[in-house]
Amino acid sequence: MGFKLLKKIDAYILKNLLSSFFISFLIITAVMMIGDIVKIYDILFARGSSLGALIKILGYISIFLSIFTIPMALTIAINYVYTEMSNNSEITALRSSGINLYRVFLPSLAFSIVFFIILFCDISFIAYPSRLSYKNELDKTFRNKIYFSLKPGLFYNNLGGSLWVKSLSPNHKKLYETFFADKDKIFVAKKGKLDDIKNGILATFYDVKMFSANPKGWEYGNFNKYQVAFLLKKPRSDKEKNVGIRYMTIIQLFNYYKKTHSREALFKINKIISLSLSIFPLSLIAFSFGITFSRGGKSGGIAVSLLFFFLFYILLMLGQSLFKSHGLIWPIYLPNIILMLFSFYVFYKKVKV
Repeated sequence: MGFKLLKKIDAYILKNLLSSFFISFLIITAVMMIGDIVKIYDILFARGSSLGALIKILGYISIFLSIFTIPMALTIAINYVYTEMSNNSEITALRSSGINLYRVFLPSLAFSIVFFIILFCDISFIAYPSRLSYKNELDKTFRNKIYFSLKPGLFYNNLGGSLWVKSLSPNHKKLYETFFADKDKIFVAKKGKLDDIKNGILATFYDVKMFSANPKGWEYGNFNKYQVAFLLKKPRSDKEKNVGIRYMTIIQLFNYYKKTHSREALFKINKIISLSLSIFPLSLIAFSFGITFSRGGKSGGIAVSLLFFFLFYILLMLGQSLFKSHGLIWPIYLPNIILMLFSFYVFYKKVKV
């Protein structure tokens, strides 16, 4: 068969793969985002939340989910395209023309290599930092929810005490004629302001008259300025000191590992590689089962391919557990090793038929 015809066949397969991938990617992303939206619905759509913040949060969610949606969409796309070709007898026609399944799989392999590069760059430089941006934006939106829950003449009881204000600025961050009470102190202030801090909100009050508790009773005092920190998140414990590793890019991880020889950083680097390599066994399995289930309809091959996708992540969690319990790094490659051996076996059996 001529080179031009093979080129046209490759272009035809790649075109179908690309369109199927983007449709699958959009659907899977939308479905997976629903769960996250439900969890934070009361924050996203609370009074004080802006459309810009909503778009940012949804964007950060979709970027982080791409770690899972890219390989899942690729698996579905490859399986769907080759199942469709089998159902239309196109695979049979190609084999009758002397083209073996190794050559038929070549466009899928090229497609997988491209998305391996995309996925590796995504996980290494974009996805995890976007998770941190998502958390920061969510914290900001949560603070805005608190600000706009403050209402003149009503007590607000979710800041470690009872806060009452006579009037507020339009953005609810400046307070006038304020009263605050908790178990240790009671004070009134002419005015105050609220500022964002890392773990919560810093309230600064001016012209304060305070009663505070002590072992002998209550003390009275005047202050020109008095500050109270309302923590919305617990300070990080010593066990969480490496939590920042979770959001580092691969370059930051390498630099951090050089300085500290942190096994957590080394494990994260290997996890990024393992996740990226998942593209290849999943694509080979999707191709093999796309042809195998051609007579049983499209759903059979897609279901089995997705089953192996979920198996990959179950084995990945096993690898993470072994690292946490025994400090072993190599098990993070266990999903790729098992699935690659199985995919080679299924592919070999199919092409030899």
